[in-house]
Amino acid sequence: MSGLFLSVLNMSFTASYVIIFVILVRLLLKRAPKVISYALWSVAAIRLVLPFSFESVFSFLPWSTSNVPIPVDIAGQQSPQLQNGIEAVDAFVRSSLSAPASGASVNPWQLYLDIGAYIWIAGVIAWLGYSFLSILSLKRQLKDAQLMERNIYKSRNLKTPFVLGLIRPRIYLPTGLNDEDRAYILLHEQTHIRRKDPIIKLAAFLILTIHWFNPLVWIAFMLMSTDMELSCDERVLKEMGKDVKKPYANSLLSLAAGRHILNGSPIAFGEGNVKGRIKNVLNYKKPRLWVIAVSAIVAAAVGIGLLANPDSSVPKLITGYMVIEDNLVHLDEVEIITTEDAARIEALGLDPNADLPSGYYVYNAGTEKRTFELTNHTAYTFVDFNLQFVTDEDGDRLYTTSNKEEFIRHLSDAYSDSPPAQRVPFFVEVKGGKVISITEKFEFTM
Repeated sequence: MSGLFLSVLNMSFTASYVIIFVILVRLLLKRAPKVISYALWSVAAIRLVLPFSFESVFSFLPWSTSNVPIPVDIAGQQSPQLQNGIEAVDAFVRSSLSAPASGASVNPWQLYLDIGAYIWIAGVIAWLGYSFLSILSLKRQLKDAQLMERNIYKSRNLKTPFVLGLIRPRIYLPTGLNDEDRAYILLHEQTHIRRKDPIIKLAAFLILTIHWFNPLVWIAFMLMSTDMELSCDERVLKEMGKDVKKPYANSLLSLAAGRHILNGSPIAFGEGNVKGRIKNVLNYKKPRLWVIAVSAIVAAAVGIGLLANPDSSVPKLITGYMVIEDNLVHLDEVEIITTEDAARIEALGLDPNADLPSGYYVYNAGTEKRTFELTNHTAYTFVDFNLQFVTDEDGDRLYTTSNKEEFIRHLSDAYSDSPPAQRVPFFVEVKGGKVISITEKFEFTM
């Protein structure tokens, strides 16, 4: 179960980044038809249920599928690392991670994962149970509902209209509605049915149930529900004309449910942020064609960028201090500033004479480490100061090998660290979370 829980955590981390991105884009598209914002939430939903996706160089995500935010082997790592791609989050979480005590009979991180998995599944069961009881209670209130026509019912126990059901959805109306209100409401609820909104909302609720521990998913669910209602309101105004804005807004006010309904069903006419819906109705203007076109293009581009994973086939060169443990290299990324980087020297307030005596300065903004995997094909290039592997004393003494043990021997002899670590920056080429090459350059060893 802990493996499943870890997969859910990774999907939740990835989706959190997507949700924040969608919220920002939603603000930029506030003049666009609300159906576009509503459609964007499908990207977050996909990220919350699928642990895989296609790769593209146009991805907006900071990490690839081969380098997931929480490593699948975190419970067995000597120094557990988080690789969320958002450095502020990584730094905070890493600071609380500690390595397992040597000789411990039970790895504490495995224990934490097991406990977390049981808490997670208990929350899922509790939330599903609450929803089931809520729907049973609602159905008891609908026992006296009377059929008016086709799939339309009325009941004296209701305060707001809603749609209930998936295969054969029914529209329930409170008694006492005048003909004008009834016309708005029926068009609104029938729009929900045509768009399959009851099914969409149930699916969103089930996703919320799986990720109940993530507050951003709760926010996304409520904003998605609001966009669902706003887009339906705009559809009604588009079909019935701008003259109905005020009476339609009055209907919303008088039939307000006063809250979001969080059990996945039903979809209520007066649900959610009624104040915001009324404001949107009163300010509604039919959007121009160019606004619709630009908004749709932006939404499509954002959707593709958030669905795509970074292209892991493109090698990436990272400069940093490193520590090698078994088949892993932990890299503390740094920036090398040379005397030619006048703008960076000025920005950091460096003294070229005092801070760059060797012609360069290593700027280390933090101590966050990223972990990558060494393979049998990793190439190691280093300066063989002690002539262990090269014989030409007058040459550049550069030596390249795919033998990790030779590289470890060089680090141990040159720097006397255990485990072998490099106190000068190395250049590490990474592809798909695996190390292609590690290079030491003579000019940065002084």
